[in-house]
Amino acid sequence: MIFQRNNSNQANINIAGTYYSTIDRVEARAVALQGGSTTNWTVIQTNPSNGYYSGTLSVTGGWYQLEVKAFLNNVLIDTKTLQKVGVGEVFAIAGQSNAQGGAGVSTPATDDRVNSVNYDNALSDYNKLPIGFTQMGGDSNSIGPFHYVPWAWGKLGDLLATRLNVPILFFGAGHGGTSSEQWSKSSQNLPFDGPSWMRQDLGAPYRALENSIAYYGSLTGIRAVLWHQGESDQNTDLATYYNNIKNVINKSRENAEHNSLAWMIARVSMSNSATYEGPIFGQNALISGFNNDPNYLPVPMVFAGPNTDLINGSANRTDGTHFDTYAGQIEFANAWNNNLNATFFSNSIPMMASPLISVSLSCTPSTPSSPITLSVPTGYSKFAWSNRQNTLQESLGFNYSGCCQYTNISPVGYENLNWRTLDSLSTITVSAARFAANVRKSSMKTLFSPIIDLTVFSLPTTPNFTASATQVRPNDSLTLTGANCNGSYLWSTGANTNPLTFTPVSTNIYTVQCKTLHCISPNSLSQNVIVSSCFPNSLSLNGSVTNTESLYASKQSIQSIQKVQLNGKIDYNAKTKVELLPGFEAKSGAVFRAIILDCN
Repeated sequence: MIFQRNNSNQANINIAGTYYSTIDRVEARAVALQGGSTTNWTVIQTNPSNGYYSGTLSVTGGWYQLEVKAFLNNVLIDTKTLQKVGVGEVFAIAGQSNAQGGAGVSTPATDDRVNSVNYDNALSDYNKLPIGFTQMGGDSNSIGPFHYVPWAWGKLGDLLATRLNVPILFFGAGHGGTSSEQWSKSSQNLPFDGPSWMRQDLGAPYRALENSIAYYGSLTGIRAVLWHQGESDQNTDLATYYNNIKNVINKSRENAEHNSLAWMIARVSMSNSATYEGPIFGQNALISGFNNDPNYLPVPMVFAGPNTDLINGSANRTDGTHFDTYAGQIEFANAWNNNLNATFFSNSIPMMASPLISVSLSCTPSTPSSPITLSVPTGYSKFAWSNRQNTLQESLGFNYSGCCQYTNISPVGYENLNWRTLDSLSTITVSAARFAANVRKSSMKTLFSPIIDLTVFSLPTTPNFTASATQVRPNDSLTLTGANCNGSYLWSTGANTNPLTFTPVSTNIYTVQCKTLHCISPNSLSQNVIVSSCFPNSLSLNGSVTNTESLYASKQSIQSIQKVQLNGKIDYNAKTKVELLPGFEAKSGAVFRAIILDCN
């Protein structure tokens, strides 16, 4: 995975996972593989609960190996390594066919640091979007969520990775044959004129860009949208193009919840070797305004992309429209690389990855068929839960190459979570399984929870305990002994040893719970232990007194066979009588006093 860096060359990467035995600390570090700097070991979380750990690690731009360690009582329990994690630059590509690409020629990336989601789905189905990342390799490699070939973006990725010395991640949201009007209206959920294969009922063409920004971009962050469109707007005037794309820019920033989301707009209009003024004027107006006209002010954080109309001729475009030759794609990538310059990177403000949302877990031993209650924070527009992966049929994506429709599935190792299994509630009660949650805001931005593996799940028993006494004097010790727990004991004092011996400072009520790896039982029956020297019943005392002890007092009588040793000191106080029975002894030098007096 690659995380977007900020303009100080840093990112907080989200780290989360599952533990299968008791741990009390998780640490992580990033080991530099290419560029970047190895971090120190950093505590990610202490005393994790709810079946998962989660935290962040600050990392500078580069390509890394991520290492995670788990400890219990400072003893190393386990270590895991994730081979490829990056901090670098993330882009969403949008526009029409020269953005999306087509069957035939492509220039895949050769640098391992250039990545994409290797999956595409022309339906832009929210439930089928897998989570996973792959080097943008061969011609069959997709740029998810929508592009089915690398096109020229692999070459651009290589150029950027080499020049910036950081990893590059692309999301593909271009849609062939689309006009600025179709993009504008689909971004506003308005109907438009278009062919049936352009599935406006599923939000096309805008939906793929929404998914890139609000779904994937939430996980990774994004530097900018790279916009290449205009070939279908031959008869579009300046005003129409300007307002159409301004609508799309505004909607993307709403989805991102980032008003400064950068756009880089290419100047493009060439179709069948002819160029057109309308879209070019509109593109220039978005970037720098038009003749100081207040109706066409430059849109903030819109940057000038390449003028690709200048890349022409049959050596670059055999059909006069598409960059369908290796030479054309290399020129196309070089042009984008020249505009993605130091000025752009220093002046654009990236959207950073969103933190993971927390999941709280509670157990209901009284309902063993659905023993677990999971909750995420409330206040969102939509809640989605997953307790399984999509089946092969459910995970199929499809696209077409002009002549043929083809299907694809995501690579092994991707998360193909089925988000529709359980839906629409912030709290669910379920049986043991592997779970994840996401929440969607009204902006459509989606936040994700860690994945929690509860497939092996043990409900705790309800424990009980005995107390060594129901009343103790000040400074006397008390022992609580638990029983019937299939995990560890958790006392109301906060202690977790059994038996528990301590000196109570005041009268208190005590309970104990039983804690398994994921759950804590209800409280046991409570026991009240009084801390007072005044006992309501008669006392019968034995043992030795070796130092100064608290008074023994009774509202009735006291009988004693205690031995008060040389340094011992004790008082007896009873309402009716104090009897020193055979065996009682106060040694020379001891201090002992007996008084007939009621106590409180």
